[in-house]
Amino acid sequence: MRDLRLWPAYGLLAALAVLPAAGCALDQERISEDSHTTIAKAPQTIEVHNAVGEIEIDAWGQPSVQIDARKRGSSLDDVHAITISVQQTGSTLVVTSHFPAHSANCRVDYTIHAPAAANIDLEQSIGAIESKGFIGNVSESTSTGAVATTMGALGGAQDVKVHVGVGAIGLQIPATSSAAFSASTSVGAIGANFPFTTQRNFVGATGTGSIGKGNAHVDLTIGTGAIGIKRE
Repeated sequence: MRDLRLWPAYGLLAALAVLPAAGCALDQERISEDSHTTIAKAPQTIEVHNAVGEIEIDAWGQPSVQIDARKRGSSLDDVHAITISVQQTGSTLVVTSHFPAHSANCRVDYTIHAPAAANIDLEQSIGAIESKGFIGNVSESTSTGAVATTMGALGGAQDVKVHVGVGAIGLQIPATSSAAFSASTSVGAIGANFPFTTQRNFVGATGTGSIGKGNAHVDLTIGTGAIGIKRE
């Protein structure tokens, strides 16, 4: 993963260290195994479902999808107990990590390249998510971790949704964006470097803003942590 530190100008939290989940201790991985999958023609939507680890997905100039995964565990048995399925149904490609209950220490880290026009739907329980360069719909969710999203373009009918339970959200958008924004934190602050109306609550905040004609819709929510939006 690249540096997931969020923009300090807005007082954001640094990307959180990934916390251990029940049955998965991330500080104990010693063994790893890599897998590589190529889909010759990218579907309309790419979904990734992962329990523990990191997801990094970048837009590139190829029509294909390249999925590089690294399974980690404290033993070879742990690593072999983890399986990854890659299935395409109609216009959707679904990548899923499967962690057996008996596997004591495990995680999967993904590095994925896909065309910029693909819609992405990334879901993770514990760990960081980073996406860069996409111009379609974006949906990203993690229970514990940081999400760093850099849009390749933002406007038209695009829908961008990011949800974090505990962690931080950083969104970077092009100067030519046209979008309406809503953001909320239960505990934490919201910052933006363009006109943005924020109402501070006792420990949290809500905010709205708009750029251009407000075509695209952006919804950012976090339970505990900070949200920062940076316009280039």
